[in-house]
Amino acid sequence: MMNLLTLSYWFGIRPAPFIPAVERALLVAFAVWMLGGIVASLLLLKRGIAKPTRVALEKAAGLLTWSGLTGLVLWGFEYERIPILSMRFFYVLLVAWIAYGVYGIVRYLRVEVPAQQRIEEEKAAREKWLPKRKR
Repeated sequence: MMNLLTLSYWFGIRPAPFIPAVERALLVAFAVWMLGGIVASLLLLKRGIAKPTRVALEKAAGLLTWSGLTGLVLWGFEYERIPILSMRFFYVLLVAWIAYGVYGIVRYLRVEVPAQQRIEEEKAAREKWLPKRKR
């Protein structure tokens, strides 16, 4: 555990290989992550999904697919022991990218969707009293 606190662990050009169980767990996790993105993309094909849900699902599908693919590429670099590209620091960047994507999705659902709903309600309340166009 103390090894995680050293700079040579995160920035070593030729890092030590993962324990086989951790290596398999990473492979399975990244594959499941990518498959989750594909399933989320397939769910978008269904009709009748509300617009906020659809947009959030699109963002989640993109995040899951691209981060899963990136994780599989990183795993491939680690598996082949490619010197610079298998640095552990890239996993930190991947986690930061995923955290930023999750933040964007949560911000959309908690800030932007209620703001859009308020605007629609105000518009409906205002137009309620306006005369309708004759056709």
